[in-house]
Amino acid sequence: MYNFKKLFTYMVVGALVMALSISCKSNEEPQETGSTSPYHPSQGSYTDTSWKTGATVTINDNGTCTIAGTAVFGNTGQTQTQTFSITVTKWWYEYDDPDAYHAGSSYEKSKAAINFPTEDYFHVYNRRGSDENLFISFGPEGKRYNTYYLKK
Repeated sequence: MYNFKKLFTYMVVGALVMALSISCKSNEEPQETGSTSPYHPSQGSYTDTSWKTGATVTINDNGTCTIAGTAVFGNTGQTQTQTFSITVTKWWYEYDDPDAYHAGSSYEKSKAAINFPTEDYFHVYNRRGSDENLFISFGPEGKRYNTYYLKK
């Protein structure tokens, strides 16, 4: 009987240790799905002739990148235009698509600011490589201005 109590005590203590080790593992940080990069698009002019939008990329002396241009809201032929200026310091990219760089309010690990107009939402998409292009979107929900895909 004594051995049974001893065995039972060891089993209870072992179960508690296992439960504690499992609960500690649940506090681990999740694996990162991407990383940040200071890579900027090539300096120069980018345009979309269909939508008549465009932007100029300037690499600043402090290592940031300013993208300024014109975006549209609406359908083809019935558009409202809006000028913009965005400064990007750091881009976010995901490991499964390392040529797609993002910056803006939805990408908290990127570092970017919209200089004007003052909006709560903005997103800059930078596809690098042989098919390099930019896509900028900003504005309140329901009235997003877009540049569509700008090519150099």
